[in-house]
Amino acid sequence: MNFPLPNSTPIFLAARTQLSEPDAKKLWYVKSGAIRFDNMESLSLPSKPSFLRLALKGDLIGIEQLAGVTQPIRLTAITPVSLYPINLSDELYLNQWLLQAIAGIHQRHQEAMALRCGIVEERVRRLLQLLADAEQDQAGTDLACTLPSLGNMADILLSTRESICRALTHLRATHMLEDQNPAHMKRRRLENRSHLIRNIQALQ
Repeated sequence: MNFPLPNSTPIFLAARTQLSEPDAKKLWYVKSGAIRFDNMESLSLPSKPSFLRLALKGDLIGIEQLAGVTQPIRLTAITPVSLYPINLSDELYLNQWLLQAIAGIHQRHQEAMALRCGIVEERVRRLLQLLADAEQDQAGTDLACTLPSLGNMADILLSTRESICRALTHLRATHMLEDQNPAHMKRRRLENRSHLIRNIQALQ
């Protein structure tokens, strides 16, 4: 989505950082990074996944609270995130923001469903391309993306850490995914590492 950038001071969230309860009640523009939405009510029901959807670059978050939704929602950065506060008194753009945000939420829910269908490697590739596309101004053949933690990917893709790890290993072996800093490839943790993923759509 293409919103006019607010003239305000952003806040920054490190990966795995939860948006505070007071801030979660405000309206924010996602300048960069990715945030996961979780339904807190479902955390006590193991058979019902808590993950709801993602918010990516260009999205607005906080629409549910403005609409009076009482369902408790947790917002957590899965990669480093930059957020700009939206001034609710700015009537010139507010209606445009809200209409586009509603359409965007529908799109993100569709993407969340697609991320849980098909073989694990396809789901991993879809997630990484979503994260990469959100970071690009113009999509090219190679897309840069920051990898979330294995735990976050497993939750989002409705899989296991072991399956995610095997999928990432195969993507590397087939050169569909490459570490942008090979000197650090011996590090065990993948989280926050910048990678290049081949853009399947651009290759077709």
